[in-house]
Amino acid sequence: MVRVDPARPTQVYWLETRPAEGGRYTLLRTELGSHGSPSEITPGQQWNVRTAVHEYGGGAYAVYDGLVVFSNWETQGVYLIDDSAEAGRAVVRIGEMDDKLRYAAFAIHPSKKFVVCVREDHRESDIEARAAIVAIRIPSTEDRDGGPVRAQKDVVLYDAADFVSSPVFSPVANEIAFFVWNHPDMSWDATTLYRAALALGEDGAPEPRLAELTAVAGGSSKREESVYQPRFDADGVLHFISDRNTGFWSPHHVDAQGSVVSSLREPIRAEFAEPEWMFGNSSLQPVPGRKHSVAVAYAKDGAARLGVLDTQTGTIAHLEVPPWTAASDVQVGALRSGEAVVVVKAGQPTAPTAIYACRIDGGSAVEVVGEAPDADKGDDYAGYLSVPREIAFETRLPPFGEHGSGGAGSDGGPGIAYAFYYAPANSDYAGEAGKKPPLLVVSHGGPTGAADTALKLSIQFWTSRGFAVADVNYGGSTGFGRAYRKRLYGELGRVDVQDCCAAALHLAAQGLADRRRLCIMGASSGGYTALACLAFRPDVFAVGASHYGISDLELLAKETHKFEARYPDRLVGPYPEARALYAQRSPLHYADAVACPVVFFQGLDDRVVPPNQTSAMAAALRRNGVRVALLEFAGEQHGFRRRENIVRALEVQLLFFGRVLGFSPAGAIAPLPIDNE
Repeated sequence: MVRVDPARPTQVYWLETRPAEGGRYTLLRTELGSHGSPSEITPGQQWNVRTAVHEYGGGAYAVYDGLVVFSNWETQGVYLIDDSAEAGRAVVRIGEMDDKLRYAAFAIHPSKKFVVCVREDHRESDIEARAAIVAIRIPSTEDRDGGPVRAQKDVVLYDAADFVSSPVFSPVANEIAFFVWNHPDMSWDATTLYRAALALGEDGAPEPRLAELTAVAGGSSKREESVYQPRFDADGVLHFISDRNTGFWSPHHVDAQGSVVSSLREPIRAEFAEPEWMFGNSSLQPVPGRKHSVAVAYAKDGAARLGVLDTQTGTIAHLEVPPWTAASDVQVGALRSGEAVVVVKAGQPTAPTAIYACRIDGGSAVEVVGEAPDADKGDDYAGYLSVPREIAFETRLPPFGEHGSGGAGSDGGPGIAYAFYYAPANSDYAGEAGKKPPLLVVSHGGPTGAADTALKLSIQFWTSRGFAVADVNYGGSTGFGRAYRKRLYGELGRVDVQDCCAAALHLAAQGLADRRRLCIMGASSGGYTALACLAFRPDVFAVGASHYGISDLELLAKETHKFEARYPDRLVGPYPEARALYAQRSPLHYADAVACPVVFFQGLDDRVVPPNQTSAMAAALRRNGVRVALLEFAGEQHGFRRRENIVRALEVQLLFFGRVLGFSPAGAIAPLPIDNE
């Protein structure tokens, strides 16, 4: 997550993950235009700038005029650092100091007397953890210098919804905006954007109430609307992202008459936002000092676009940037001269993702602000990088006939799905003459998410070893509008399975893959899709890999965390009314149909997909005589963050696939027991 200090716009902050340090996140800062090494704000193993709100986290820090507020993983508490202090950075804990409370999406008030944020209260229940917008008092400099700060009660400003997100302040008045949603919706289904006045006491701290609470957008029973990213500009105009009318997330604002209007003169069939699995997304940011100007990023035709939107004319002045295919974390900063720049995190297929500063008035001038310390340049991989291309394919699956429903087009014929195809690439080696490569189909997680083509060494690992890869955007993926997202509603285990299988068979029919060596892998819900493909389409794939994948949908509905507790209602059906359908769509109940070998990977501290989802499926296949390997990682949660575990998972999967497909990987890989071999 990248942030520019609004009061010191030359200062850019970002989080960096450290796989070699147990996967912790640390906060870094640099000055725009300085070309110097960044400063680490949170050195030391005791600091891990990460939050567990919604289990997925995000929005773990905020900065204003050198004050940094952040959540630390070990306690989930709120901590304060004065990064502008000449005497060094003393870290103090603030707020209620109860480890059953989690915090995210911080916004520091310009007075620096308090911070507003999302609080998730687990003191009474985990599955029904209460969400609230709260204010936390910031102790004075004198109080901070006097040693540990006394715990103070959080001031609850709003707690009338199941979920709350993204509080922001207006610079013009003591006004706040935020959005909320309720079960059974997810935030990409329907949210309500509110604005309200803060009631401040004589000491400048907020009172426990909001005045003039007004719904701005969303919240209508007549239409679904997903509203994200509220932002006030310098004049107090409220901007935000909404998918009203077009079904695509795009910029909107509240005009002088108080009406919500599109900020674009003509609609663009492109997404200006991503689904908010995590707090802190930013693809829209007002430009200080420029009336009616908003920096925006969006993706269209496989390319990331960056520009400045004039909300009066409704037109975008696009900036000249490298051939990026992904752009996020849009901020607006300034050089020492005062010249405005757009700061963005961006990536492309042949260069590592980095943080860039782009001059608004300076043509194509682009500066690298920050990158991973051990990031290899694209030139270091010359000859070893596969550049993907997008493919579109029909989703019918002869000879599977009746099972091909759910993905049909509006005319009842086959639907169209999408994938990024990577050919094998290694300048030192060539495939055997006359042989087609094995194909690895990747099913992304979410499932409300998307594959993109920013450089992923986890994909290049396979293409450099002779595999073709298809990264599939099956029906239900984002980036194609609400209608495409909704293809998966009620059809989980059918549309995603159909599209992944169709991608594999399409590429084999095109002569781009060996039909006998089709492989599939996925993580989280992508792991579910991989297992479902093996259970419901056993004739397609030769081997599979599940990384913390779901095997039993009913068990997930019973045990999952609050954020996703009603997500299956949309994807499968209301539970327990649709209990039979949950069983019908669960790979665990069809383990007898799985004929090909499967390797499983699981973090033992995973609270999103508990380890029993993996162990039960592996045990069922083991009993059936299927070749199975299971690798479990102590201390890992939902996704692997430690360097040694990331490497081990890649190598074990390659070793397992080699045993099945008949090749021996180069290099020394520690063996893993394979059952029923």
